[in-house]
Amino acid sequence: MSIPNILAQRYASEDMTIIWSSENKVLLERELWIAVLQAQREVGQDIPEEAIAAYQRTKNDINLESILEREKIVKHDVKARIEEFCDLAGYQLIHKGMTSRDLTENIEQLQIRQSVELIQIQAVAALVHLAKLSEQYSETPITGRTHNVAAQVTTVGKRFANAAEEMLLAFLNLEDIIRTYPMRGVKGPVGTQQDLLELLGDDEKVTEFEASISEHLGFHSTLESVGQVYPRSLDFNIVSSLVQLSSGDGNTHLVQIEIGQVSAPNLCKILSDPNKLKLFHFGRFDIAVLLETFGILTTPV
Repeated sequence: MSIPNILAQRYASEDMTIIWSSENKVLLERELWIAVLQAQREVGQDIPEEAIAAYQRTKNDINLESILEREKIVKHDVKARIEEFCDLAGYQLIHKGMTSRDLTENIEQLQIRQSVELIQIQAVAALVHLAKLSEQYSETPITGRTHNVAAQVTTVGKRFANAAEEMLLAFLNLEDIIRTYPMRGVKGPVGTQQDLLELLGDDEKVTEFEASISEHLGFHSTLESVGQVYPRSLDFNIVSSLVQLSSGDGNTHLVQIEIGQVSAPNLCKILSDPNKLKLFHFGRFDIAVLLETFGILTTPV
């Protein structure tokens, strides 16, 4: 029985949840194992075509409870998933020349890249929407302020354009990061590829094999010298870019009061609630407008 991911249930989209689901992880691992078999066969390993076909035919037969029961016995998550897949296919051929991290690290990197690609699609949609709002409100005046006081007239559209500009810079940065994002590759337990070299026989075959795996996973480059795990600085780089991407719309959280509007019951309820602290960047002007418009004194501030 798996523990539910409360954060994913509350905040993640359905598509993002699917990428990081246990079922999808198992499927991606099985597809990688099949790609490894195919690549090993191409460089001369004795792997029957019918064996690859058997693995291919059963890759979608995913039973998480069965895998968990195996793990309780073997005390190793990857070994449990290997045994489950081999029993389904009727062959014992996968994972040769590999260590656990050859599987898990590359799949996690694939999930990260797929997640970023999904976010990029959503970011484009957000940028298009911001562009439309910028144009729609390009002539709607609003008070621009400096040093906590009213300064010059600007427009609501300009505010949206400011947010779009920052988001666009972040999007281009993220696009560059993911374009050059390298996979760890099949390097063995300490990064020397010793097991793979012993299995395949020479350096040229190892290079050809790893290039085939990189192509299967959709990566344009592979790390040359790495240890058991890929550098976690790659994660930091992506997270930093995502923070930048999400900060651009921080200036767009504004309340627009229509000309002649004298009623906003939900807003007034929040503004007058003594248990809710209200934060204002330009408090004197905003509080005065709210008092004049709705007859409500905002408190506490």
